[in-house]
Amino acid sequence: MARNQQYSDEKLLDDVRRVAELCSREPPRKKDYTEHGEHAPRTVRLRFGGWNEAMKEAGFEPRSAIEETRDRPSTCPLCEEVDEGLDFHHWKYGENEMGCYLCRECHDLVHEGDGKAKQPGWLPAAIENLVTHHLENHDEREVDKIIEKYNLPDVNDLVRREL
Repeated sequence: MARNQQYSDEKLLDDVRRVAELCSREPPRKKDYTEHGEHAPRTVRLRFGGWNEAMKEAGFEPRSAIEETRDRPSTCPLCEEVDEGLDFHHWKYGENEMGCYLCRECHDLVHEGDGKAKQPGWLPAAIENLVTHHLENHDEREVDKIIEKYNLPDVNDLVRREL
């Protein structure tokens, strides 16, 4: 299908709902829609005046913007490069969500190999990747300080094992 072809609002919303079901996430993230949607997220945003507006039209309650609830730093804690476009990396989702802001390159390093978030058991592998790259960039080897630096959940034993 050509991307410039017009689709009805309902067809776009049905596709958003399909992606939400496929990913077991309501509402789906733009990243989910990029990977599994039939159209570009930009098409959906432009049609409905924004991603959150499209999610409301699809019958979902939009997530609150991360920027509203957390201060976004300008430096990645892992590589210490200045980057104004840091993304929030989740260690835990839901009501007790936890995470930290990382640059895209560090985020991808954390999720290499078995650390891919969709893999079963991804968290221990992601912690292993994080600690490995942390040790390459920092002299800090104290478990509590590493936990605090990256706002990790209760994974002291995993961090200790990787040190």
